[in-house]
Amino acid sequence: MHTITSLADQFLSHSDHEQWYCLDLVNFQLLTSFANKDNKLRPGTFIPTGAKTQHPKSTLVRFLFRLLNSPQHVHTEWARLIAASVELMADNILKPAQVDSTCETDHINQGVEALSYLDAVKNSTSSFDPPPQANESSSQPPERFHSVDVLHEFRKIILDVLMAYIIFQTHHLSDAPMTEAKKKAKTRANRAPSANSSVCQVEKNPAELANTFEEASQNLQRYQRKQNFQPLVYFVLGGVRGLFITSRDHWTAGVSGCMSMIQAMAIITANSKIPHPPDEPIWKNLLAYLVRIFSPVFQSSGQICSLASVQVPTRMELAQAITNDFLNHWKTFNPTSSFLLPHTSGEIEEC
Repeated sequence: MHTITSLADQFLSHSDHEQWYCLDLVNFQLLTSFANKDNKLRPGTFIPTGAKTQHPKSTLVRFLFRLLNSPQHVHTEWARLIAASVELMADNILKPAQVDSTCETDHINQGVEALSYLDAVKNSTSSFDPPPQANESSSQPPERFHSVDVLHEFRKIILDVLMAYIIFQTHHLSDAPMTEAKKKAKTRANRAPSANSSVCQVEKNPAELANTFEEASQNLQRYQRKQNFQPLVYFVLGGVRGLFITSRDHWTAGVSGCMSMIQAMAIITANSKIPHPPDEPIWKNLLAYLVRIFSPVFQSSGQICSLASVQVPTRMELAQAITNDFLNHWKTFNPTSSFLLPHTSGEIEEC
């Protein structure tokens, strides 16, 4: 762990190609000075980097500062993820039942079903390994369940990207919520007798449809309130590195703050003259894997992605991609010895 942690700066340093790094429009030197407790800035010009304030640029400062200077505890979490990946290579054995959403026709119900499925995956148990057999040799090292937990937590961050996108997409595709006046008018219209009532007996009546829509809307709001939107924003702005350094606290990365950040960065990148060609210098295998996971959802622009097309990341595949990328970049440091897996006698073999 100590060896991996010591490499965090090299592996987690930002790239000039990341979309948020607009040197011509953002004063990063001033941004860095905000974190200096002994700064000499005059009153009114200092914006805290770790706490939200009433300053109009507070959200932008907090998000950009984390992208520029990831917290120290992020380095420890990253090192644990790397150690877990190179140590543990097994596919999870617990998968929630697949749900068919093709029968739903309205966007809100489709969105809620997709969110329900992904939420079940995200909150499934992290102890995927079966209990050890009684006849196992006592000389073997004990199972290291913390490795599974670390990969499970990173897997949840990836699922948060999908869920945040689906929430935004569901709102985009659905009609705006009705006002109280419109709700009352619709209720009165539903109660009025219809000349075709005898023909439509097999269909749901308007009141039932309204109740179904209202319930789906409430479920959507419930998912939205507990959703962490920062992983989606940081992945768009910082790629794989953004997922490593993102906050895992949905209270500090709610929908309003993240939408404010998206709006601000849209203006900044539109006016920046510095090119930001897509490039991933380190985490190439992991990025390719994530693109495969995200593409069905991101490319389903006109409707919520069918659950049959939704792929969820597995522990095995994440571990393989992370291990390959870590070892490939580690070799560029010209190490004098092979990287040894803790508690084993052999070298790590590339997948």
